Amino acid sequence: MIKESVTLLTGALALCMLSMDLGLSIVYKAVSGRKNAAWLIVFTATSLGLVFFQLLDSWSALSFTEGAYNVLRYIWMGFVIADGAFLLSFVPYFTTWIIAHPWRNPYKGFFFALSAVFAVISILNLVLRHGLLADVGYLVCLFDVVFCLVVMLRNRKTVQDSGVRVMILTMTIVSLSLLPFIIAGLFVDFIRAVSLQVFFLACAIVMLVFENLAVRRALKELREEIAKAGREPEKVDLSVYHITEREVEVIGLVAEGMTNKEIAAKLSLSVNTVNNHMANIFTKTGVRSRIDLLNLIRRGQW
Repeated sequence: MIKESVTLLTGALALCMLSMDLGLSIVYKAVSGRKNAAWLIVFTATSLGLVFFQLLDSWSALSFTEGAYNVLRYIWMGFVIADGAFLLSFVPYFTTWIIAHPWRNPYKGFFFALSAVFAVISILNLVLRHGLLADVGYLVCLFDVVFCLVVMLRNRKTVQDSGVRVMILTMTIVSLSLLPFIIAGLFVDFIRAVSLQVFFLACAIVMLVFENLAVRRALKELREEIAKAGREPEKVDLSVYHITEREVEVIGLVAEGMTNKEIAAKLSLSVNTVNNHMANIFTKTGVRSRIDLLNLIRRGQW
């Protein structure tokens, strides 16, 4: 009973924080106009759903008879497992988006497989209620979190946006401070029951602060653009596309009229590497041809 009550309380706090995060992420996308900001909405909404269904599970344990709860548990935990499996593959993708790195194999295949393994283990644990299965599922989630933290730390200095760099460092410090608590969940059932809500609560608070700053900055930029609208032609801020330095070099040579083969020779790269750079540039900017890319460059600012 105490475990369910504490889980209910921490889950309710996390739910409130994530709800505010979701609202701010929607506002940020609307104000900034960045297409990729939709990934922030997806991440926040999925995290909110996971905490919500765990909250329903704890509430059902306190509010219904054992027979009724056993039925409801399969429903709520089914949603939790689905959300958790999705997040296991989406969070690494979300992490690579934050640091502006392309999401490629072997990451794609590995984390899709990891999500499938987690789903199978969690379903078996839901039916069999075996402690070892619960431990394995918990370790899979812990590995996912540690992997994302390591990737962000290793690439933090390459992120151009100083605000994003500070957010990565803050999120890492918060996560590392909670790591002993999360590891203790491997040995203590009570800690395991609340560890996920505590982790989401801490992350939600950090995201709330930085999303608020991001929205303010986007509003300031929007006001400046409106003020300039009557004085000069509209320009496109190409920094929002997270173009790397190498891709900038490739774009510059494209603007000079070089082919991929000529660019490869100029930069001492293979043609396949240049083709990959061009594919990444097209994906990031949303253009379909070199002509569209050149038009974007002409009215853009780096």
